[in-house]
Amino acid sequence: MPTFTDLQADAPAIADFLGARIADTGLCLLGTTRHDGWPRVSPIELSLVDGRLYVGSMPAGVKATDLQRDPRCCLLTPLADKDDLAGEAKAFCLAREVVEVREWERVRGAFRDATGFDIGDPGGAHMFELSIEAAAWQRVEGDDWRTTSWRAGGVVRERARNGPTGASHDL
Repeated sequence: MPTFTDLQADAPAIADFLGARIADTGLCLLGTTRHDGWPRVSPIELSLVDGRLYVGSMPAGVKATDLQRDPRCCLLTPLADKDDLAGEAKAFCLAREVVEVREWERVRGAFRDATGFDIGDPGGAHMFELSIEAAAWQRVEGDDWRTTSWRAGGVVRERARNGPTGASHDL
């Protein structure tokens, strides 16, 4: 399972931006696939614990049901507004439900220390670790629209597009 630590080692620019947005807001948008194939997008709190990403869900929550049925999901960092040129990070992930008590308690303690909120005993809600299979950071730099992307086991790719209609090219 590729972790946030793996992303930091292989694509530090993406990891730094994603990590900073998580630290600043504590929120992301989570895209899952509903039972009928349509996408579901939900705001979600997430935690970075021991170099791994975790998200939770209320008992029998629909996003938990989505992830139990199809573990593929996408995280997207929120933009502050339309003028937020720092960009957005996307992480394409696979979810694994946490059932081991020691892991639950470790994440529970970290979340409680960070937020003051106790998520409760194992089994009272759902918790998932998200492995990061691919990630990207898209932003505006000068007149260029820049994309830095990475896939687990691959290399970092840098692309730029000059202006809104310019051709995209590798850097």
